[in-house]
Amino acid sequence: RARQVIGACGVFSDKLRRMADPECREIMVAGPGSHLVMPDYCCPERMGFLWFTEDGRVLYLLPWEGSTLAGTTDAKGEVTYEPQCSMGDVDFIIGECNRVVKEPLDYSNVKSAWAGLRPLVRDPNADPDDTKKLSRDHVIDVVAGGFVSICGGKWTTYRQMAEDGINKALEINPRLRERKIEPCTTLESTLIGSDRTGQVSNGKFDKVTVLLREKYGVDKASAEHLVHNYGTRAIALAEMAASDKNLTTQASGATFYNRLSSKYPILEAEVIFAVRQEYACTAVDVLARRTRLSFLDAHAAVDCLPRVIEMMAKELGWS
Repeated sequence: RARQVIGACGVFSDKLRRMADPECREIMVAGPGSHLVMPDYCCPERMGFLWFTEDGRVLYLLPWEGSTLAGTTDAKGEVTYEPQCSMGDVDFIIGECNRVVKEPLDYSNVKSAWAGLRPLVRDPNADPDDTKKLSRDHVIDVVAGGFVSICGGKWTTYRQMAEDGINKALEINPRLRERKIEPCTTLESTLIGSDRTGQVSNGKFDKVTVLLREKYGVDKASAEHLVHNYGTRAIALAEMAASDKNLTTQASGATFYNRLSSKYPILEAEVIFAVRQEYACTAVDVLARRTRLSFLDAHAAVDCLPRVIEMMAKELGWS
């Protein structure tokens, strides 16, 4: 009954397009990309490195979330709900890294390995046999019935993709123009956690870090982690943690905020915050999609899984 449907389905876009129009031409191509995460000492703290492989592809080492991110592979693959990093991908990335690093890397340096699918897209009007003309840019496609799809693109252009998708819907659907349409505001809209009014940090988020350390007693590493990931919302998280004795430990008259893993600055309080404020419903939501711990260190994620489930069970009333 909706006046308009817009699909933003990534590599699965063709499945939705063909549901609307079985005769439409498929335009999506999945491009798997694998990544390895290694310890922070594998690259400088504030400097990344990018180079060409022997066959002309691009690889990089980047500091990320207190670790080192290495990647990425680039090849065609199947559309799947669970893309995985193969041993061939691991060997390729390690081998290429060893061409440029001083201390050789091996399997023991890999803390986690994961893969994703790039939504590469063909021009709907191009020759279907011409596989060279694949793009990381986005395409706004319309099939029978006025079903609009935002195809392709990348994280760094998501605002433009959204604006173009809405504009196309307005263009093809007169019913949406029955009311006055205001100009798009996405370029000026700020994300949750930004200092929208300038009353908290006025854009200088180091003030929030100082507040977390001085008022709430959060250690330096965790304070910087919270501000980096939550912005001004880090204050609300610290307020919640300070008021819950199950999330802190008292010792020598001081309050210590319990960490989820001793290796990382992620706090147990982030599990509760994810459930209450960020719609986390499963342990995977917390470990992969909120805290990113499973992307950083697979073993650490497994080690803290029982504690995550314990806290979520109490918060959500699980048996």
